[in-house]
Amino acid sequence: MVSVLIPCAGKGLRLKAELPKQFLSLKGIPLFIRTLKIFDNHSHCSSIILSVSQDFKQYIKETLLKYSIKKVYAITEGGETRQESVYRALLASPKETEIFLIHDAVRPFVSSDLITKIIEETRIHSAVIPAIPVRDALIKVQDDFLKRAISREGLYLVQTPQGVRATLLRETMERAFQEGLTFPDEGSLLHYYGHQVKVISGSFLNFKITYPEDFLLAEKLISE
Repeated sequence: MVSVLIPCAGKGLRLKAELPKQFLSLKGIPLFIRTLKIFDNHSHCSSIILSVSQDFKQYIKETLLKYSIKKVYAITEGGETRQESVYRALLASPKETEIFLIHDAVRPFVSSDLITKIIEETRIHSAVIPAIPVRDALIKVQDDFLKRAISREGLYLVQTPQGVRATLLRETMERAFQEGLTFPDEGSLLHYYGHQVKVISGSFLNFKITYPEDFLLAEKLISE
């Protein structure tokens, strides 16, 4: 069984909108619904677990019904960090889960093919993340001045969904919780505890909607 954990409790402060960005309308449909539909329609994904802010729990339940999202297994309260929200979703997941996919609610352009590839590679390697190479020049800035140039060779931008075998994710997340450690994503968590993480090619279209211009780009992509 493949279960999808989607942390959906973020405040989206960088967007400076009235609502958290995952609930904003993207061409007439809430952003998080566009993301959920991809997994809801994927034949390999059996269940979806959402971690959400208590303030939006009822809204989310009503919206899931409105858009006929059928695979949501549980809705649990999110935490203060992404990691805590993922951990709470994990605790609410089906015991039969063999593979977890963890995906950002604000990446609505993940392809079905990439999801399938992540699942297949996770069965082989136990932990898999998609990433894309850094294309722009990199610099270190200090006090508003260029401090030094940084080589972009071997540097990648991490994406989701990240795939992890269920036993491995449960073990490492519990350990991090007990030790009071916080990581930006599951790949970083697993690497810290000495596990190999397979990196596969992501997609430049699988971007995370964070700033107002990202919304404009997303709307253009949907229109096209």
